[in-house]
Amino acid sequence: MAPTVKDDEIAAEQLRVDQAYARLEEMRAGARRMIEEGHRQAQAGTKGSLVDRDAMVHQAAMRAHALDVAEDGLVFGRLDLTGGETLYVGRIGVRTSEHDSLVVDWRAPAAEAFYRATPQDPRGVVRRRVLHSRGRKVVDLEDDLLMPEAGRDLTIVGDGAFLASLARTREGTMRDIVATIQREQDEVIRAPADRTVIVRGGPGTGKTAVALHRVAYLLFRHRRRFGSRGVLIVGPNHRFTSYIQRVLPSLGEGGAILRSLGDLVAGEEASAHDSPELARIKGASVMARVLRRAVQDAPPGAPEELRAVYRGVVVKLSRDVLDAIRQEVHRRAGGAVNQAYPRAAEALLGALWDRFVEVGGLDDAPRTTRAEFTGHVRDERDFVEFLRAWWPVRRPADVLRSLADADRLRRAAHRSLTDRQIGLLSASWEGPRSYLDIALLDEIDAILGPPPRPGRGPRRKSEDPFVIDGVNVFTGEHVELDDEPAFRELTTYVERRERAMRRDDDEDDEDRPAEYGHIVVDEAQDLSPMQWRMLGRRGRHATWTVVADAAQSAWEDPAASRKAMDTALGHRGRHDFELTTNYRNSVEIADVATRVLRRAVPEAVPARAVRTSGRLPVIRHVPDLDGTVRAEAEALIGAVEGTVGIILPVGHPAPHLPGFPARAQVLDALEAKGLEFDAALIVEPGEIAEYSPTGLRTLYVAVSRATQRLTVLTTSPEWRDLLSG
Repeated sequence: MAPTVKDDEIAAEQLRVDQAYARLEEMRAGARRMIEEGHRQAQAGTKGSLVDRDAMVHQAAMRAHALDVAEDGLVFGRLDLTGGETLYVGRIGVRTSEHDSLVVDWRAPAAEAFYRATPQDPRGVVRRRVLHSRGRKVVDLEDDLLMPEAGRDLTIVGDGAFLASLARTREGTMRDIVATIQREQDEVIRAPADRTVIVRGGPGTGKTAVALHRVAYLLFRHRRRFGSRGVLIVGPNHRFTSYIQRVLPSLGEGGAILRSLGDLVAGEEASAHDSPELARIKGASVMARVLRRAVQDAPPGAPEELRAVYRGVVVKLSRDVLDAIRQEVHRRAGGAVNQAYPRAAEALLGALWDRFVEVGGLDDAPRTTRAEFTGHVRDERDFVEFLRAWWPVRRPADVLRSLADADRLRRAAHRSLTDRQIGLLSASWEGPRSYLDIALLDEIDAILGPPPRPGRGPRRKSEDPFVIDGVNVFTGEHVELDDEPAFRELTTYVERRERAMRRDDDEDDEDRPAEYGHIVVDEAQDLSPMQWRMLGRRGRHATWTVVADAAQSAWEDPAASRKAMDTALGHRGRHDFELTTNYRNSVEIADVATRVLRRAVPEAVPARAVRTSGRLPVIRHVPDLDGTVRAEAEALIGAVEGTVGIILPVGHPAPHLPGFPARAQVLDALEAKGLEFDAALIVEPGEIAEYSPTGLRTLYVAVSRATQRLTVLTTSPEWRDLLSG
């Protein structure tokens, strides 16, 4: 068969692509040589050489990684301009050894027209061409002629590069959209870096992909600012973060931190979702006051009386006095309760001295000074052991676990919670950690502050404020000490403790949550006020990209959440964007989602779907589900080559599906947030809708996950009729 016009065009483009890959290999070899040179510099043996080595190797390794990820689809676009110039657009910038441009990085200003040019505003672009490659081979191309009068001599092939890309098979993780970014999406990606960006849009509008591409753009254009301060990307759950984790590396950016709301606190990981009623309590801002009072309460096992003896005089502090001292120390501690250990010791010693004077101790021990009295008491083992039990270094998990005691929680609630709410909360903290518990742990951590840090290495007794009489006051361990010098500096315990705090002040930063230069929050409409407080502590000086759709919200009090969000984002200026085109769903599937949306949020306007598939969704009424779920799942697996999502009501028993391929996933409706599948099977939509007051919104999310095929199984004829229209 004779070559077609398209074949000739593909062959011509292949020459340019081959040239770019050849240069890419040269650049890779250069990066490898730089890594080797860095290691050779280390052989000089000086501190300076090691620093130079580390810097060189780090930069070279980052460059090598960026070059490696550019291997797949290195060149994907071409612009023919009115002046006769031709620009090729790709994942990274590629220049010849003489510094002439072969490929322009998609994030560079020169590439902006590839995404922004339209027939109404061509920006000097006559023809835009999208190249489709498999490995290093160009297999197809599609053209858009933006200036017909100027493009008479150009060959135009294809008819719809973008729409063709929408129907491609999914592989279980999100892909980048770098070759098919649309104008409304590009405006979000390239928005000014000094402001917070709010992105709203319905399911399938590409909000998540746009937010991730914005991160890649910011790191490329403002590397010094955001690369040094860090970027945090937060998703709703572990399944979601696993789904999106490939996007940034595919764009050559591996430096951002990806976390879910369930693993933002070091050492903690959520494994459960709370019931709707319990979630309303845990997520509400009132929990901040409850937790503060819980921290201020005496810890479990705290002694209720302090007794000291000096020269035969017995001095006691009662429970009431001790409680008053505790409250005063907490009042002055702010967000550093764990660091207030020396202040607590000082307050107790002061109260003991006052009591010693009151009971006539000076009559029995005349000429006793306060310094003599407190110096004697503080070095007594009984006082040290009392202090360790009365003001222990506490950890957030210990405080939350203590609130499983309903009486203790009731004291902390102080009329802020009902008896039913107290019962639900206390029982929940005896079970697995939930997603909302993570925000509560972070709140407690902010109140407690970091623990004090003992100094490194052996110290003389006089220099280590954490050791009294050979015992570490925090751990209770016996410590081997160096021999004391002949002359001992006279200092109080508090002075020694504060001196150590000053010395280790910089190290304490390691115990605090990291703060970032930019934070991306996906599915932000679901965040509770307590979760916004948790994020706000990580972005006090950050810019933000916030992705949300109110119609998908699972949080029942949007006004409270919005107020907490505004507090977290601060007073920095904002850009608001709304994406209006549904790129995921076919028109046929979008129609089903719209029927649910009209019932869930009547005032909401659905995004506009842009492609049809010719396949109507299957809405089946069945007497029971036994065997039916498996049969329908098998049918969908056979109908599509990509992923299949089997979406169940929360708490619904998962069907037994042995032998199913890995591309088929069983998940509940809450876990489906942000995901997409080639085919989706929705089981019992009525149960999903009735799970919570926002259940209809959750169902709206579920029925909008599929790109090609949608099947719904219901035992309710009413739901069949509603979804069928």
